[in-house]
Amino acid sequence: MSVPAAHERGSRAGSEAGFRHSLFSSILLRMVSVTALLLGLGTMTTPAFAHYPWIIVTESDAAPAFRIHFGHRFPGDGRLAPHQLDEVRIIEPDGRSRTLALDDQELHPLVPLGAGTHLLAIAQLPAFWSRTIEGGRRASREQYPDAFSCSQSVNTMKAVFGDGTGDSWRREQGHPLELLPLVNPSTLRTGDALAVRVTFHGEPWTGEVKATYAGFEQQGEESYAVSVPTDSDGVARFVPASEGHWLVRAFASEDYPDPRVCDRRSYTSTLTFFVD
Repeated sequence: MSVPAAHERGSRAGSEAGFRHSLFSSILLRMVSVTALLLGLGTMTTPAFAHYPWIIVTESDAAPAFRIHFGHRFPGDGRLAPHQLDEVRIIEPDGRSRTLALDDQELHPLVPLGAGTHLLAIAQLPAFWSRTIEGGRRASREQYPDAFSCSQSVNTMKAVFGDGTGDSWRREQGHPLELLPLVNPSTLRTGDALAVRVTFHGEPWTGEVKATYAGFEQQGEESYAVSVPTDSDGVARFVPASEGHWLVRAFASEDYPDPRVCDRRSYTSTLTFFVD
C-alpha cells in the first residue's frame, strides 16, 4: 500500500472519529440541557410555602409598640417595611379611626393611648410573583409572558390589644378576606372559647381557619396548633388554650380577572392578640 493511500485512510478514520466524538458531545450536551430544564420546571412548578404578614403588639408600662412581621414562622420572622404597606389604621375604643404614618424602623411606637381596646388594621400593597425559566420574579405576565405561573398576593392583618372596653375589635375594615372576632380577643383568658367569622368579598367564607401561638413547636413550614373549619355562616370556633401571643389565619384564592396579566389572586388575612 502506497504512503498516500495510507495517509488518506488515516485521515478518513480520524475525521470519522472526530465526527463521532462531536456527535456524542452534542447529544450529551442536549441531554444535560433537557435534564436541567426539566429539573428547573419541576422546581418552578412545585408550590413554595407562601409568606404572609402579621402584627405583634408589645404592651408595657411605657408606650405600646408594634412590629410587622412577614414569613411563616410565628411569632418572629422577617419584616415588612413601610413602603410595602398600603394603609395603616388604628381604631379607637369608640370606633374613631385614624391613619398612622410609619418611619422606616423595625419597632413602631404607638403614642400614649387611652383606656380600652384598640384595633390595628394594616393592608400590604398587592404584589405579583411569577415563576420563569430564570427563576422567581416579582412581576406579572405583562413583563414575563412566557412565565410558567403567576400569582398576585393581597394580604391584610389586624391586631387587637388593650384592656377590654369599647367595641373597636368588632369594626369591619372592608378587607376582601376578613377575620371578624365575635368576642373581644383582648378579654380572653386561657381556656376561653373564641369564635371568628370569616368573610370573602363580604360573604360568609367556607374553609379551614388555622391558628397558632408563640412557643408552638412547628413540625413543618405549614404546621399550626389549631385547624378548624368554618360553618355555613363562615364562623370558626376554637379554644386558645395557651397563654401568650396568638395568630389566626385564613387563606383564599380565585382566578385573576385578566389571564393575560396573571393566573391567580390569593388572599391572606391574619388576626393577632394576647391571651393572659
